[in-house]
Amino acid sequence: MAKSLCKLKKTLRIDLTEYMLCVNNPSHVCTKCGRVANKKKLLCSPKKITV
Repeated sequence: MAKSLCKLKKTLRIDLTEYMLCVNNPSHVCTKCGRVANKKKLLCSPKKITV
């Protein structure tokens, strides 16, 4: 998988299952594009989700 989900637009169609594993139970959100992930290293500008 690429370094960040933010750069995976083209790869998403090829490996949807891998992408879904990275975004289930999100704990971080990207402040640039709004994507979410369960690990901050998967986002280009991560911020911890707090409730």
